[in-house]
Amino acid sequence: MTAMTQSTEHNLSTEPCLVLLIEDDLDDRIFAKKELKESANVRDVVTFGDGAELTQYMVDNGYTDKSVMLSQPILILVDLEMPKKDGLQVIEELKHDVFLQDIPLIVVSGTQDPEKLRRAKELGANGVFEKPLRAEMLDKFYVSAWKWPPNSMW
Repeated sequence: MTAMTQSTEHNLSTEPCLVLLIEDDLDDRIFAKKELKESANVRDVVTFGDGAELTQYMVDNGYTDKSVMLSQPILILVDLEMPKKDGLQVIEELKHDVFLQDIPLIVVSGTQDPEKLRRAKELGANGVFEKPLRAEMLDKFYVSAWKWPPNSMW
């Protein structure tokens, strides 16, 4: 499943993506990783307990250079409710980083707080998945809204 499909508006990659999952609850993290690996649209899942771990991983693995990101489709999934740095802070940090802002980012949350969800979208989240995370959610997003690389990376 590595073919590229052309659209008049943008390129759509059908290549499986690397998912970076930020979730502070260990049980939710294990369940989500197992669930995501069931999707043919996911190449691998790397998990983090908080946003600081994600930031360090991205620095350590060269994500401050867009050429690294162009070589592999990436999707970030972030929980909103986390103790050290909440999901809104993570979204704001990533979307304000010139090298990371183009990576599609989905909120995964059990919150019913419309203000938090509105704020997440306002900060640049590309969508919201309700907990518990299911592979079908990612597959639906992948088919309906997935763009890699984003136009702004060209």
